[in-house]
Amino acid sequence: MMLKYELKKIFSKRINQAVIVGTFLIAVIIALLAVGSVRYVDENGDGYTGGLSARYLAENQNRWKGELTSEQIGQIVKKVKDLSAKYPEEIPDNEYGKTVQSYEPITDFVIGILTPDTEWDNSVLYQLSEEQAADIYTLYQENMGKMAEEYGTTPEKKELIENVYETVETPLDYEAAVSWETMLMYTQTYIIILAVVIGFLSISIFSGEFRSGTEGVFLAAKYGRTKAVKNKVLTGILMTTLIYWVGMGILDLIAFGVMGTSGFFTSYQISEPYCIYSMTYGEYHLLMLLMGYIASLFSASLTMLIIVKTRSLAVAAAVPFVLFCMFPFIGRMASDFTTFFDFMPSVFSNIIEYVKSPLIFQIGGFAFRQLPFVILLYSALFIVMLPFAYRCYRCYGLRKH
Repeated sequence: MMLKYELKKIFSKRINQAVIVGTFLIAVIIALLAVGSVRYVDENGDGYTGGLSARYLAENQNRWKGELTSEQIGQIVKKVKDLSAKYPEEIPDNEYGKTVQSYEPITDFVIGILTPDTEWDNSVLYQLSEEQAADIYTLYQENMGKMAEEYGTTPEKKELIENVYETVETPLDYEAAVSWETMLMYTQTYIIILAVVIGFLSISIFSGEFRSGTEGVFLAAKYGRTKAVKNKVLTGILMTTLIYWVGMGILDLIAFGVMGTSGFFTSYQISEPYCIYSMTYGEYHLLMLLMGYIASLFSASLTMLIIVKTRSLAVAAAVPFVLFCMFPFIGRMASDFTTFFDFMPSVFSNIIEYVKSPLIFQIGGFAFRQLPFVILLYSALFIVMLPFAYRCYRCYGLRKH
């Protein structure tokens, strides 16, 4: 009953209701923006955006669905060269819709293989011989070894990178991942919004008694210092879980419902060949959802702790905003403290870039990647802060007397 009462207090407040409804509406808007961002060109050269464009584009690119062999890559490279010779100035829209559009992700994959640690250069595709194209996966494996040498500055780091690269199975299995690729940026944006909103909603869990001056009465009740305080903490967890997963559910249901789910099992290496996270696009999306949930739990627990310790609504509301929205910009300017910001909550605001970055750290003889460590770190902080907030609030009246 007490837990139900605490939840009702949060969801019955007009301002909280407005924030929650607004947050879910933002999910709808972001999903529609994602759908509208995909462009498809048909065989006549006519371009379309939004609606079922993502499904049409995926269908068009799925003509290459299946095992992406070196022979197929050789065919595609030949097509690229032939079209370049035929249209030296610019490829017409109808030719793009009939041919080029279907294999663009694959040519990007080949260019990525050929430029492991240099600037993106389309010209390398035209310099690739038929023999090199036929041996593309051998070259890919060789470059993986070079990347392990370059970024594996210690034996432990090198071994970690090599172990990751060994899990990349070649030739890759290909299926167009239009919707998953599109949703990366939009999911990350919504993660930030939810973390800040959930931090704001968490303020009212403990602030109600402070604002009305009834904390003494609350704590003097029979279960005021035990079950009642525990229920407040549980309310924070349940509220966070409910708001986060409903919001993300709305976003994903609309976006993937319209764009489709083709490419869930496509390796993310098709986009970033030397990524040190060997995963599919579907697994990448699940990773983002998990990190977003941890960010929201951390935001809620930190806000509850701050409001208990400071009794300041302004400070409690500002901290999550600063951590998730301002820290990414501060981190870019404070280049001398890069390592420090690599473990700050701003990581949750920039997951896409950190997945692409080969960041390996080492403590003693143990080497580890950034994102798994950040997940463990903020999960631990969330777990630690909740009982700390509980104890601080429980002892509040005792300290006062």
